[in-house]
Amino acid sequence: MALIEMVLELSNTIERPPMPPSQMYSSCTSSDEITVRSWEDKWLDYQLENAKSHDFSANSVLSLLGDQEYKPVIVAGSGPSLKKNALDLKARTIKAPDGTDIELTGRGGLKIVSCLHNFNYMEDNDIMTENDLYITLDSGEIVIKEVYEGGKHPPEWYWERTKDRTLCAYTGTHPGLISKWRGKILWFAMPPQSEKIMKGLEGVVDFKKVPPFSVGGCVAGAAMYLSRVILNCGVVIYIGMDFAFDYAHKFHSWDSQYDAKFQGVSPKVDIFGNRVWTWPSYYGFKLWFDFVACGGLGGNGQLWINCTEGGLLGAYPDGNIKQIIQMDLKTALHIFNIKARVPKALESNQLLF
Repeated sequence: MALIEMVLELSNTIERPPMPPSQMYSSCTSSDEITVRSWEDKWLDYQLENAKSHDFSANSVLSLLGDQEYKPVIVAGSGPSLKKNALDLKARTIKAPDGTDIELTGRGGLKIVSCLHNFNYMEDNDIMTENDLYITLDSGEIVIKEVYEGGKHPPEWYWERTKDRTLCAYTGTHPGLISKWRGKILWFAMPPQSEKIMKGLEGVVDFKKVPPFSVGGCVAGAAMYLSRVILNCGVVIYIGMDFAFDYAHKFHSWDSQYDAKFQGVSPKVDIFGNRVWTWPSYYGFKLWFDFVACGGLGGNGQLWINCTEGGLLGAYPDGNIKQIIQMDLKTALHIFNIKARVPKALESNQLLF
């Protein structure tokens, strides 16, 4: 097979999505009723089970309220573009095209909120620290395997790494994952999805102390909500937020079970105007993010920088919506880590601008 080199240029910017907010919202919530019917009993059972061994209220994500007020936070999704730039989060030296060294400052002190599915990739590359956060939403047993799937080490190596990591977990997370996690766990809730769940959680989950999240059906949404509403960050910098397969039909940045499930997908246009493929559910997640970027249910504006360097976030056939700034990660980190360059500039009387 012959390979063709492609120069990727961002599509032009458009004023707004080509559909009204009401249509975006209805599109991304169209399968909610089916999901609730399928998962209602497990969501309730898992919350009751987790409550037996954990005090949700005493270990709530509210302990992090205002932790990153006014600051940027990096939200890491699990898309295939993560491998393009995740290492830029680390201070390192790279070679320029002319052979000279370029010193990258990395992320400096910026906090990362990462979807748990990235655990193997982030830990293999020594990117996360004890000050960062992992977050999980899914109740399926599959989340246990996803902690180490595609990693370079045996499963036990990853479970041992959890000792120094904090997990923000939905109260209905699969108890098997909770029992294996060896570090701190902080809890958040979801709005009761049915009357049965609401009644079953009376006296179990205090929603004033364990806040319910708006998530758009995916853990990346929970990561965004945690960053904005709980950490109170001023800017969200997204990486790995593809919501689609990449050009090589890979769904993650490592070999995963989803690579072999390239079925039931439909073509969409990415931020470069190129065709990629995704599942309807993931396109619904993307629409929810775009909906929130345009104000969401509460009419609250956002300042989002999409550093995924690929994927569907903010992208439509006519262009990329202006509500989401598209930028490569190196540039974003260069902007927010200017402090690292100031001492040398002052010493040499160099003007930075």
